[in-house]
Amino acid sequence: MPSKDMIGRVLSTGSAVVTAEHVAAFAQALGDANPEYATTAPPTYPIAFMTQAMSGGMETFLELGLNFMTLVHGEQEFEYVRPIKAGETLTLTGRIAETLALTGRIADVYEKTNAAGQILDFVVLETEGADTTGAPVFYSRNVLISKRV
Repeated sequence: MPSKDMIGRVLSTGSAVVTAEHVAAFAQALGDANPEYATTAPPTYPIAFMTQAMSGGMETFLELGLNFMTLVHGEQEFEYVRPIKAGETLTLTGRIAETLALTGRIADVYEKTNAAGQILDFVVLETEGADTTGAPVFYSRNVLISKRV
């Protein structure tokens, strides 16, 4: 069972190089031929490297006590400070956090009981993507849901 003591815990920090080729391949996979994507990434592009933000955080995930056999991705949102540009390198930091727009952390931990009387654990994760100057480029927030066994 996840503990509220984990709120604010940094999961990991990594980096992602945004290449024009990768942005083009991502846009093509979306079926979006917008010529703007030759220099600027599509709005959902950060999902392409989100696992990098969480890599190295496996010990924290294990400590959360989530049941990986019942784990589902509940929602995902992005907030942009500016567009992501092809050719830049972003530093990604993931944490469990309490409020939006904080560097990647565990954002919240809570539980709900479903109609069948089973307890569902919810963990809200936030990730910040910053450029090489340290200026924030985007924030991501996603919710993981796991049925407690």
